[in-house]
Amino acid sequence: MKLLNRVILKLSLISLAAVGFSENSNAKVYSYTHACMGTEFKLLIHSNRPAREVNEVALSAFRLADRLDNKFSDYSAESEVSKFNEFEANVPFKLSRDLLDLLITSKQFHTKTNNAFEPASGALTRLWRLSKRTGTSPKSEDLISAIEASSSNNLLIDKKNKTLTKTNKLTRLDFGGIAKGLAADKMMHHLKKSNFDSCSISAGGDIIVGSPPPGKKFWKVKIRPYGNSIIGEFNVNLSNAAVSTSGSIEQSVTINEKKYSHIINPKKGLGLESNISVTVISKKATTTDALATSICILGKDGLEILQNYPETEASIIDLTKEGTLLIKSEGFSKYLD
Repeated sequence: MKLLNRVILKLSLISLAAVGFSENSNAKVYSYTHACMGTEFKLLIHSNRPAREVNEVALSAFRLADRLDNKFSDYSAESEVSKFNEFEANVPFKLSRDLLDLLITSKQFHTKTNNAFEPASGALTRLWRLSKRTGTSPKSEDLISAIEASSSNNLLIDKKNKTLTKTNKLTRLDFGGIAKGLAADKMMHHLKKSNFDSCSISAGGDIIVGSPPPGKKFWKVKIRPYGNSIIGEFNVNLSNAAVSTSGSIEQSVTINEKKYSHIINPKKGLGLESNISVTVISKKATTTDALATSICILGKDGLEILQNYPETEASIIDLTKEGTLLIKSEGFSKYLD
């Protein structure tokens, strides 16, 4: 679904000091960073518990993300996804519980987003990564083959036996549009289970927050839809919720004077040519991560898929030749300052 890892948008938790004491509280603020899934995971924890306990839970949370990365990465030849991608067609591939669960979840997103979310788009991802390196357009026959391979119709999931079979030898998995959100959700679940409720996790363009910091009603998150540019900048107020922003400007490839986004439309096989940015708010980062990219692909009509997702809101910003187009779902404004 993506040519490269999700663009690292400049989302910052501006209600916090980086390190020190929480406002009007004895709780300390602990800040951690960790490289994972091609981006930087940032973890903030407000706690009055001993530093040793906080450090231990932070380390164990990052280990969860690393474990998932080792299974879902399509960059590492040793990952489970990479092994499936190189596996022969029409032969069942044995799945781990983690990958089976992610496939089931991804297929549900595929259906509910009118096929915009495509976990089997790895052939297109691979083709456009090559084009980015060479600076040349894909050959038409290669593009047609990649489009045909990049369909969930080529995947047969056997839940009972925990296997996955590809019916097209070129079909490859790509979880670039969901893995970071899932990892953030898993980390937050682990932290809350360990009784650390006032936490935030940032994974590139995906953020999930727990209970607000002491003395606060919510976490204030700054959204910059277009990276370092202040165009369209706004704040959202969140508590026990997630937000993801995906856009087509920050990462792109220019071939024959034509710019293509890192976000690939699986039906057309081409990177987006619009200047769209989408922000999604929901309870889980898995949902916001998957839907942000899906709505980018669907365009201004993409908000219609929110009817499949209760308690989920979204906004679309599109820089057109006629000006800036802003579309918000009915309940999005309640999160704004």
